[in-house]
Amino acid sequence: MNETITERPICLPDAILRRALEETVGPEQTALALQRAGQSSGDILFEHLHEDSTTGTLAELGEEVFWERLYTHFVEEGWGGMHFEEIHKGLGSLTSPDWLEADPNEGAPRPSCHFTTGLLANLFGRIAEVEIGVLEVECRSKGDLHCRFLFGGRNALENLYAEIRAGATLEAAIESLG
Repeated sequence: MNETITERPICLPDAILRRALEETVGPEQTALALQRAGQSSGDILFEHLHEDSTTGTLAELGEEVFWERLYTHFVEEGWGGMHFEEIHKGLGSLTSPDWLEADPNEGAPRPSCHFTTGLLANLFGRIAEVEIGVLEVECRSKGDLHCRFLFGGRNALENLYAEIRAGATLEAAIESLG
């Protein structure tokens, strides 16, 4: 059977797969592999969302229509709902209280929705036609109430991450961006 890229469903890996990979190859290699898989899957999600667009391109959709379409896709696929918020000029946030990739019973030491970070980076980068970075700052797998992904230009996210690693709160790190 000769299937096109848009005919294949994207399966979001769950925490069981991530834990099995971590036991086999370690947490760093697992994170990298899942991010790469998410990056590759971003092409499929982009094509799926683009096929449903009647305006020509995803970039031409109104902001409200795009976020509603993305939310609907995630919910219909059983991944969970994600809500968008602009938190700084050029920096957005997606928050989900029920994201499938996370396991709220795990007690992970750090955010672990690696597949999602790669998927979103690819999708948003293709839409914006520039490289977009994604950083998960809260995760249900580590006991947070929700998963929260920040996205924007790579430099802004790298500066934000450096501030957080140096001990700044997320709010202070965002304020430091100017």
